[in-house]
Amino acid sequence: MEIKQLKRLLTVIERGSLAAAAPHLGLTQQALGSSIANLEKELGVALFDRGPGGVTTPTAYGAMLAQHARAILASATRAEEELAAFRDARGGSVRLGVGESVAPDVIARAVRELHISRPDVRITLFEDYSEILLERLAQGQIDFIAGSDDGSLDGELLRTPLYTCRDVIVVRSRHPLAGRKGLKLADLQPFTWMAPHSRPSDAKVIAQAFERAGLAPPSHFIWTDAPIVGAQLLLMDDFIFMTSPAMVSDAIGLGQEAIVKLDIDDPSVERRASLTYQAVTRLNPSAMLLMDMIKTSAAQYVREARHPIQLWTADAA
Repeated sequence: MEIKQLKRLLTVIERGSLAAAAPHLGLTQQALGSSIANLEKELGVALFDRGPGGVTTPTAYGAMLAQHARAILASATRAEEELAAFRDARGGSVRLGVGESVAPDVIARAVRELHISRPDVRITLFEDYSEILLERLAQGQIDFIAGSDDGSLDGELLRTPLYTCRDVIVVRSRHPLAGRKGLKLADLQPFTWMAPHSRPSDAKVIAQAFERAGLAPPSHFIWTDAPIVGAQLLLMDDFIFMTSPAMVSDAIGLGQEAIVKLDIDDPSVERRASLTYQAVTRLNPSAMLLMDMIKTSAAQYVREARHPIQLWTADAA
């Protein structure tokens, strides 16, 4: 059976005869009759009782097939509408992985804009460290990542640069070192540090900074890949954390508490925020639209940032 045969069947039933249905379908009565006859031959049953003057009445078989035909045509119409929406980025879905180097404001602004302009697009966000998100990307669980790029991408991944920034050392606003000027690494020695479990290189950078200064590296670390719990820990006690300057915002604060930057430049790591996606996977229009919105939002963030952040162009990649 073909879709066009089912449409012709329903039209004959609705119009009551081959003669009435043929002009509506743009066919001759003979061509329409031949099409119905071929369908009957294929199914091995009579679909219509023919009466005088070309009047047709559906048989029990014809009525049964008509029920299925209406469902099939409705499903086909929905499929066409969904494909058109997907093609025009009016529908479909986007699964975005959000890494630690991209400011929450950048993502939130872009996601909000996409939802306002394309409310039927299903948006799913996954927040984690970029190392974990790369695994999800490889497994096809997300469409692309807005996160940190360590420069080790192979030919299977593509990158769109956003901006560069250097990590800062942050604590809660009631920390004994908060607000003190001209801090030295020795001032940080008594305190426990927090570091990502999935990125042990951060702890190595911290230890090397202390060693360069002739000091023993920190002996106590809390290893966490839970950003929300980690932020809560940082607000609850006098821990120290090396992280993106995007985290230094009173928006992170709960109540009267906030996360603030310490007046010290070392240890630090340059982070390159970028959009990362699979080279072999063609992004759907909705995902491509969200990528463009994130790029625009990132450029605005760089212009308005209170911290040393620079646009990262492809030439500098």
